[in-house]
Amino acid sequence: MKPSAPQTDRLRADALSFSSVLTQSITHIAPAMGLVVAVQFITSLAGLASPLAYCIAFLIVMMLGVCLAQLALHLPSAGGYYTYVCRSLNTKAGFLTGWMFFIYDPLTAAVNLAYLGFLVQTTLYTETRIHCPWYVVYIGCTLLITFLTYRGIEISASFVMWLTIIEMVIVVALAISGVMHPGDGQVHLRDFVSLHDFNRKGLYLAIVFSIFTFTGFEAVAPLAEETSHPQRTIPRAILTSITLMGAFFVFTTLAIITGWGNSRINSFAHSVENPVILLAKHLWGAAWIFVLIAVINSILGCAICGTNAAIRVFFAMGRARSLPAALDAIHPRFQTPVNAVILQTIITLTIGLAVGLLIGPDQEYYFFGIAMTLVLILIYSAGNVGVFFLYRRERPQEFRALLHFVFPLLSTLSLLWVAYKSVVPLPDAPLRYAPIMVGSWLVAGVVVLLTVRRASNMPLLPLEAVVSLEENVIERS
Repeated sequence: MKPSAPQTDRLRADALSFSSVLTQSITHIAPAMGLVVAVQFITSLAGLASPLAYCIAFLIVMMLGVCLAQLALHLPSAGGYYTYVCRSLNTKAGFLTGWMFFIYDPLTAAVNLAYLGFLVQTTLYTETRIHCPWYVVYIGCTLLITFLTYRGIEISASFVMWLTIIEMVIVVALAISGVMHPGDGQVHLRDFVSLHDFNRKGLYLAIVFSIFTFTGFEAVAPLAEETSHPQRTIPRAILTSITLMGAFFVFTTLAIITGWGNSRINSFAHSVENPVILLAKHLWGAAWIFVLIAVINSILGCAICGTNAAIRVFFAMGRARSLPAALDAIHPRFQTPVNAVILQTIITLTIGLAVGLLIGPDQEYYFFGIAMTLVLILIYSAGNVGVFFLYRRERPQEFRALLHFVFPLLSTLSLLWVAYKSVVPLPDAPLRYAPIMVGSWLVAGVVVLLTVRRASNMPLLPLEAVVSLEENVIERS
């Protein structure tokens, strides 16, 4: 009996294993970049309590991960949070969630590649006096990502897996070197945790930024339709990635500070050159370049994972007619959402280059970083509300107060606190305009929902149709 030909009207089923999905989640979190870029700022706020800030942030993010896992357990769809909110609340709330999502994963590649171009440009010029414009790196990486995502989820997942392995091995090796060669000659573990730290105002702001060092774990949800046994694999990958990254950030932060020297923490926080790079030069000499390679790997991997997630959500929204139906087109050979790939490439090239040329690639990274923080708060919060209603209304026999009420409530309150700390006081221009952009985008989404869509020939599918469509996806999974 001949094997059946693959269906060309949907995404390739069973293309991803647990290990592939897990590395996608970890890569989107961008461990090397999260450490090298963020640890100095977090240390400037929390001092030696920086590992404690990461530990508390881990507990908050784990609650978010549990909430997301409860949704992914019963709703394995390429739509991710868009589908979750449609199903648990209503299609209008789902549309607004998808609308706000446009400022997150669809811009992830643009933001990260802009910073990558800036990093390569400045490092090359500092070390070799060679001038390589950031936009050359940007365009080259965009074309590479387009090729990988167009050819199929397997090839991009395999590429990302190796990037993740390389970056984590390098960073963990540097951390171990720091523990073995402490900067002041001793390892003072008792200095990292003190009751006095909780009276330190900077600790709480450090927790805010530590929370968003973990963001990216949710990017595997839109890969459900291409994952083997998604109702088991996706929740496991989400919770495992958060756990591993919690251990990673706490250990590496503690080790890097130890390698620098506990007694010299102020010089670490205020170093003109990145202190992690300086430590690598001190401990490894010319081999410090491997840390730079790890950061480049981390940025590129994060851009690929964000692109994969964005493409799948565009596809799912096209399938549900929240976006033009053309976006649900599948390539007959590679079984990838070909039109969604093209749309995502256009977004990356136009927005990323335009904003980078306008305000600078480094400022683009920080500007959209604030905007994405606020957008994620809205998306996560909508999902948390959805958890409660999904289990309370549709699955009352499975409702558990801790999982479906306490965790969503506590994590949502934590997110609202993060939102307040992110915008009060407003940062200097141009970063102060990021919250204004997010608010304006939300208002525009409401206007589109109430006016433009109503007058167009692209009506939202009713909730019953979305439920039926997603049930078919779940049954195939």
